[in-house]
Amino acid sequence: MGERPKTSKAAVLVEYGKPDVMMDIKIPEMRPNCILVKVKLAGICGTDVHQNHGTLSIKPPLPNLQGHETLGEIIELGEGRVQDIAGRPLKEGDRIMWAHPFCGECFFCKVERKPYMCLKSGKGYGFSDPELLRGGFSEYVFVNEETEVVRVPDSIKDEEALGVGCAFRTVVSGFERLKRHAPIGIADTVVVQGAGPIGLYATLLAAHSGAGKVIVVGAPAGRLELAKEWGATHTINIDEVKNHEDRVKTVMELTAGLGAEVCIEAAGIPAAFVEGFDFLRKDSVYLVMGQTSTKTVEFMPNKILQKQACIIGSGSADARHFYLALKFIENTRDKIDYSKMISSTYDLEDINVALDNMAKGADIKAVIDNRNRK
Repeated sequence: MGERPKTSKAAVLVEYGKPDVMMDIKIPEMRPNCILVKVKLAGICGTDVHQNHGTLSIKPPLPNLQGHETLGEIIELGEGRVQDIAGRPLKEGDRIMWAHPFCGECFFCKVERKPYMCLKSGKGYGFSDPELLRGGFSEYVFVNEETEVVRVPDSIKDEEALGVGCAFRTVVSGFERLKRHAPIGIADTVVVQGAGPIGLYATLLAAHSGAGKVIVVGAPAGRLELAKEWGATHTINIDEVKNHEDRVKTVMELTAGLGAEVCIEAAGIPAAFVEGFDFLRKDSVYLVMGQTSTKTVEFMPNKILQKQACIIGSGSADARHFYLALKFIENTRDKIDYSKMISSTYDLEDINVALDNMAKGADIKAVIDNRNRK
């Protein structure tokens, strides 16, 4: 494998609202059960954009090494780290993905068995001190001993797997909660708000869950075309149907005046939460997955009573959801081109261009590609 690298070039957030700065970070010494990976692809999430601007609900201390959606190749395994969460052996050269580290000891880790709700986890990947080297906007990532990892099957291409690192595992977790409380019924209508990565993966799973109609409300047109490829039966382009009342009217026309049984918020815009309730019929469920902003909106709680609606909030996921998302891709990749999620690739040094393009909506998924990096 050659000489172990001593430093890693990384894009570091040093001031909110300012561009990331390229730095050389010392690579930590290997410890038992840790893993050093070379970053192959690092996705840029809407969360990264909000984090960069200082508008994310999570606001870690600075400086901060961003990037929580990463596909890496193992270049060094610490003593004792021999397998992934599914019991599959690990070796140098394997591709892996990883969840945020959780404490494993708190109420939600031990009793509820929902580690993504961990009470003590506060320094996840993409949200911690650069010296820890736990962020994907880098040449290398140091995966610590508390972190659960999932090996990417050889049959899945890098571009197909990358979205599992954030959006797809988030959607799998959300649909798991939806199934537990109010599963999608046969022939139900599902409205998906937003045609970004979370909205597109939600469209995919809704179409595979027996929904009769899947209506995607979003923009631009290119994203809506991909939504159709992935299972949307109808789309509403907000660039063309700009009025809230007209969008609601269209949904009502498609549902015989009743509204949708399920609405999935994946837009990330606070105002979308208010609009989503107008898409719903009575006795319905609203799954909220995109609201990471700290901004507020005016909402009449009586609508919850009027619609007798169940609201489900779902954020993040754990390693189990990575595994399930990869299995889903493995089983359906002959029918679905998952690589279409990636709209542009960038060099690490162009991180700020990539962040800006994601902020402007120019990319569905902008990705830092280190695979040809020397």
